[in-house]
Formats: sequence, C-alpha cells, structure tokens
Amino acid sequence: MNRSDRTAPPPARRTRGAEARPRVYRYRFYPDEEQAAQLTRTFGACRWVYNQGLVLRTTAWRDHGVRVGFAETCRALTGWRHAAQTSWLRDISSAVLQQSLRHLDAAFSRFFKRTSTHPEPKRKNRSRDSATYVRTGFRWRENPARPGTGLIGLAKQSEPLDVRWSRPLPPGAAPLKLTVTRDRAGRFFLQILVEEHIAPLPPALTPDTAAPRAVGLDLGLAALATLDDGTTAGHPRLLRTHGAKLARLQRELHRKEPGSANRGKARARLARLHAAIADYRRDALDQLTTRLVRENQVLVVEDLAVANLVRSPSGPGRRRKAGLNRSIADAAWSTLLRMLWYKCAWYGRTLVIVDRFFPSTRRCSACHAHGERLDVSVRSWTCAACGAAHDRDVNAARNLRQEGLRLYEQAVAALSPGRQLPAVVRASAPAGVVVAA
Repeated sequence: MNRSDRTAPPPARRTRGAEARPRVYRYRFYPDEEQAAQLTRTFGACRWVYNQGLVLRTTAWRDHGVRVGFAETCRALTGWRHAAQTSWLRDISSAVLQQSLRHLDAAFSRFFKRTSTHPEPKRKNRSRDSATYVRTGFRWRENPARPGTGLIGLAKQSEPLDVRWSRPLPPGAAPLKLTVTRDRAGRFFLQILVEEHIAPLPPALTPDTAAPRAVGLDLGLAALATLDDGTTAGHPRLLRTHGAKLARLQRELHRKEPGSANRGKARARLARLHAAIADYRRDALDQLTTRLVRENQVLVVEDLAVANLVRSPSGPGRRRKAGLNRSIADAAWSTLLRMLWYKCAWYGRTLVIVDRFFPSTRRCSACHAHGERLDVSVRSWTCAACGAAHDRDVNAARNLRQEGLRLYEQAVAALSPGRQLPAVVRASAPAGVVVAA
C-alpha cells in the first residue's frame, strides 16, 4: 500500500507560532592546566557537598524525625565554608555549591513523588564529574563579529575558556545556565542553557488527500527501526563491531597494578573507545530521528519497557539472555524514543505511543486476525485466516500505524474548541486515550 492511498483525519492546526523553549547546546572546550586543576577541585567539592547534604537530611529524619530542606542545607553550607577543617570550600564559588544542593533537593522531590529511588551518595570513580553555574557564576561576552559565539569565563577563574564553537547560539539568546562536565575519557564539555524560539515545521501532508503523513515504527534488533512501508534503519551493532578491542583493553586494565600510572593509562584508553562508541551511536540516532520528524506529521511507536527487557538473566538460557541484553542496550531504544519525544514537541509533530500489550507482531495487518505467539527467531509468517505472507517487523509496523491513527482520531475528536493537539498521545485505560503534553 502506497502512502498516497492512506487516509486520516486532518491534523489540528497549531495556532501558536514559535515558542520560547529551554534548549541545551553542548560544546567541547580545552582548559589549560590551571583551569583543569580548578575544575577538578570544583567537581570534588560539589560531590562532597552533595554527600554531606544527603547525610544531613537522612540522619535528621532517621534520628529525630525532622525533615531538612534546601534552605537548611544552605545554612549548613555556610557553616562548612567557615569551618577550619573545610575552609578549602571557600576556594569554590558558593553559587556552584548551592546548585549541588539544589540537585540533591530535586532528587529527594523525585523520591517523594515515587518516580525515583532514594538518592545515593556520589562516588569519585563512579559518578559523573559535573558542576552547574548559574548566571552569577559566569561571565558572557558575545563576539560582535560572530553573533552567537563569544568569551565565557567561570567564577574563580581569571581567563576565559577555550570553547570550540561548532555552531553558534540562537541570535539574541544569552546563556541562562552553564554545566561543565568531564567524561571518563578526560574530555571537558560545556552545556549552555538558553531560551530559544523554535518555530514548528510546516505540516507534513500526503499530496493527494491532504491528510497528515503518518509512519509506524517497529524497534528491533535485526534492524534498528522498521517502517510500515518496508524501509529499515540499520543497526550499527557497535558493541559487536568493537567487542574484540573492548575485551582486549579490559584485560589489559585488569592486569595492571591498582593505583599505578599504567593502570590509569589503560583506563584512559578504554574510556576513549567507549566515548567514541557513544558519540557514534548518539549521532546516528540524532540523524534518524530528525529525518523521521521532518518527513512525517504523526509518528507511532510502541510503549517499550526497556528496563524490564534488560533485567539480569538467571536460570537456564541466561547466557543467551545476557547476549540479548547487550544487543538491546547497544540499540539504545530509550534514547531514540526520548529524542522523538522532544523533537515532536519542538517542531509541531504528534507522537502516538501505543500500549505495550497491543499484539502488533502476531496480528495480521490485512485481516486483523490474531495468530499464535511467535518466537524471536521467527522472522516471517503466513496468516491462517487470509493467507497473507508477512515479514515480522513490517507487519508490526503496519499494525502500529493503524492503531496509532485510531488513537490519533480519538484525540482529535476529543479536543475542545480552541485547544491544540499536544505533542504526545498515549494509549491508556480506562478512558481509552490520554492526551499528554
């Protein structure tokens, strides 16, 4: 079936123009020795303050039944900075340390809402090195010759950072917040938060019917994504491609003496390879999701519980399950869905999330008859009711598109006058459809 033959209700017109949305731009920078040493101390101080605030809040509740909030931990921070034993905290900007306590308070808020587990202490060799600077903690001077670029200086540092401006910031946008990070490969990155007016893309309509152009996506391992028209996006299988080198570097790291300089060099080589794999994966997913959002008005995916799919294997067949878990982690389905989510919100598209229990694989997309459950190794099957031959992934993508358009129609019909269709439409009980912002 061609895309031009498909019919669907016309999309709800979005009356609003470009909206001011928070957006983060990420750049790499190269600090000199003095700046790198000062940032290393800043990372350690943020980690120490976070852990001390966690101990203060936990012990106050456990021992005295008193709930300690952000204001109390800030007063404790003032005492720590003036204490003789922790006077080294005065070498770090107080605004940066307060942001570390804000992150702790946000972690407790998520815990109280039962959307996350209890905050855990940060460890030097496990947690990410990061420090957040609010507007009073950095200096920004825009370059008149190259708008969107300029000089950025951090608190407690005299010289500006050597930032590689791979692309300029939006015109007229000033940085609101900076986050400095250092990955395991020793690379420094600057994440700049700005308010940007992102204009929605023109509606993607089919040429003959003026209906919204829709696509169903079935995420898998044979192909990263299979579309309902049969086209596929290849799975790079980076962990398999670089698996031999990763194993060799891991063995070299294991043989080094703990605490030695050679162990640090081996760890750095392993971290650089992992960073290269992550960069390649992120860039491939970014290009794929951008293309899908630009070409389609409605995108339909399945609500995958990735955390449940990669649970630790046990019992018979655990070796095979462990290999399957590695492939799922290598595919990065969660990252792909997250990118689709926020890009649809940016560019005026609609993401329809079909219920995870919808039988997309074993339902015939031609006659809608349900077949038997299929093993993962079965890649094609024939419908016993109508005799149609199906490719497993293409059939699932077509079923997802059909179900997604049904949910889209219900969401459009349920809109009250003057309201616009949100970026995400999710299937849920008991009302049948829940429209989420």
